Amino acid sequence: MERPIFHPVGTPIEQLDTPALVIDLDVMDRNIRTFQSYFADSSVKTRPVVTSHLCPQIARRQLESEGTNGGVAVTTLGEAEVFANSGFADILLANQVVTASKIKRLCALGSQARIGIAVDNPDNAKQLSEGAVASGVELRVLVEIEAGMGRCGVVPGPPVVALAQTIEGLPGLKFDGIMGSVPGPKSDDDLLSHESKTQANLQVVLDNKSAIEQDGLPVGVVSVGGTHCYVQALQMPGVTEVRAGRYPLMDHRLKAFLPELSPAAKILASVISHPVEGMAVLDAGHKSTAPDQGRPVLEGIEGAAATRFSAEHGIVELEGDVQGRLNPGEKAWLVPYELGATVNQYDYFRAAKNGKLEGFWPISARGKLA
Repeated sequence: MERPIFHPVGTPIEQLDTPALVIDLDVMDRNIRTFQSYFADSSVKTRPVVTSHLCPQIARRQLESEGTNGGVAVTTLGEAEVFANSGFADILLANQVVTASKIKRLCALGSQARIGIAVDNPDNAKQLSEGAVASGVELRVLVEIEAGMGRCGVVPGPPVVALAQTIEGLPGLKFDGIMGSVPGPKSDDDLLSHESKTQANLQVVLDNKSAIEQDGLPVGVVSVGGTHCYVQALQMPGVTEVRAGRYPLMDHRLKAFLPELSPAAKILASVISHPVEGMAVLDAGHKSTAPDQGRPVLEGIEGAAATRFSAEHGIVELEGDVQGRLNPGEKAWLVPYELGATVNQYDYFRAAKNGKLEGFWPISARGKLA
């Protein structure tokens, strides 16, 4: 658990103890307005995925802006509980819940909020039905279709139709529609084929919508994710919502898809050593940057790059004229490569405006993995 030093409101940001996860509120609000405006005049709406920030204050700002369907999406039952207890009334748990104890917890939330759940197995649907009936609630169910992620989801075709019909016939469940997640590119080379691959993956979901409707069952919701597929989703009739996560705070990984948005969440680090000309050492290592999927990017110093991380240390290599920069006591900014893993290292965002601390925002769903 993080144990931050709670500096008073108005403290200049660079005087904060480090490492610290800082949000620039003006940048965040601008990102939200920009991205959600794409959906404002469309029948397709965004459903914010709060897993990437885990913070009710940020989610409220998202729902207060135009372009959403009024609900949020989460990935774990623990996250759903946090957001239901924080007053959110429409929550899609875009994942499977399969154990008896978790199904009981899920159904308990049905008395607090409108709860949606993903299903890709008929036996699981029957278990959810039994739990919902016992709890006196109704769960809205989306059949998850495997659309290229290689993860959860029913194989496209007749199994999707059969599962939809099974759900429709079970008490305590309401067949609400279908959902699918589509992969983003893993390299710069993949960017060139991103649009065509995304369209093909989304078409898998839409083809299954048509198959279910041809079998006589209406499909009210077609939910697709993630953030990177929004352009194609807006162009393809039949999609009703895009589950989008990282756009309020951004990270380096998503920047190629949304160059009009800027990183709003960054790690403030201190230089603790400059032992040789070509190297500086930061107090931000694996425990504060979570570089498992990619190294954070040092911001604002051309010729300097964060290249290695141990548990508590980040190594910055310096070339040319910048070898005299980043001396002990100076500060540096790191942009997370993958936001969700980084956010989960902290209990609080340091919310900032005009370079000064506005407050500490709890990352309330941090660590709610079960």
